[in-house]
Amino acid sequence: MIKKLFTYTFLILILTFFSAEIFAQSKLSKVEKDLKAAKTLLKSLDKKSIRTLTRYKIRQKQIELQEILIQKINKEIELLDNKILKNIQQKEKYQNEINRLKKEYEELILYAYKTRKTRDKTMYIFSSKTFNQAYKRFVYLQYLTEYLEQTTKDLEILTDSISIINDNLLEQKNTKLILKEKQTDELIQLNQSKSILSKFLKSLQTKKSQLLADVKLKEKIASSLRKSIKKNIASNKNVKKSKISKRFEKKRGKLPFPAKGIITSSFGKHTHSVLKNVQVNNDGIEIATAKGEKVKSVYAGIISQVLKIPGGHNAVIIKHGQYYTVYSNLAEVFVNKGEKVKAGKIVGIPSSRIISFQIWYLNNKLNPQKWLR
Repeated sequence: MIKKLFTYTFLILILTFFSAEIFAQSKLSKVEKDLKAAKTLLKSLDKKSIRTLTRYKIRQKQIELQEILIQKINKEIELLDNKILKNIQQKEKYQNEINRLKKEYEELILYAYKTRKTRDKTMYIFSSKTFNQAYKRFVYLQYLTEYLEQTTKDLEILTDSISIINDNLLEQKNTKLILKEKQTDELIQLNQSKSILSKFLKSLQTKKSQLLADVKLKEKIASSLRKSIKKNIASNKNVKKSKISKRFEKKRGKLPFPAKGIITSSFGKHTHSVLKNVQVNNDGIEIATAKGEKVKSVYAGIISQVLKIPGGHNAVIIKHGQYYTVYSNLAEVFVNKGEKVKAGKIVGIPSSRIISFQIWYLNNKLNPQKWLR
């Protein structure tokens, strides 16, 4: 029973340690990294080099990330509260066990003191009426000595366990205080961001006709690019799924971003950022990039086509078996049709620091956000 108790104690302490390690590598870091990128990107922008609408979208993304971060902080604080409560309960359980063992230990010490002389033990054994009784008394005294030693060790282990739990509680409480400070700071920044966004929105709403013209132009460019992609895919149609297609499929959720930056327009149909009565349809995603950022191939393949889209700059289609990745809104292109490229190969430079990225499987457009890590 005692052995089982301490095996359980050891396992609890190991799990407590690893839960602290897991917390240190929590999901907060990913959101914080993206949020930092959004803030850095906003600082690097100037009104001449990038449109106000893009600035507005990045600010929207920043607010979204700040809200997610606050939610995650709240969740982490809640988890910490539960951990602290469980540790306190475990500590009380161990303390009760220590008190029980101490009482038992005191009784054993008292008895050991009374039977401390060898002749006392001998007399106790030889005063037995039968050999069987004498043997039982001998075994009992032997067991008593071992039990006394084991109880002493058990007390030391439990005392050490309490010390470890106390240290862990202190660490968790300090982490909680840090998170609460971070939460307060993020709430202040969130309110500031929302105030700035509100001013941006009022400014943009005065340019409704210009925004509508931009939407129509983007639709025209998207339609032209879509036709070119489908035509290119039709000319390269494969009946059987190739090995490269299967390898590409395994990269779902693991592909790198084609360029470092922030997603400012998601895949599919969604309401326009400013014009709430206007729906936009995106065949891929748009990424706002930092100054000097290059566009890279997300996976090895063959340059299937290099396009010049009227009003939409350049586009590159890379074939990965039956899968295709499309990089558009490029000011310059550094690859040629038929060229084999590796993952990470620079294919071009984004125009106005915005890149459009798409993934197709034959004639089906896919959501790139589900493929990128």
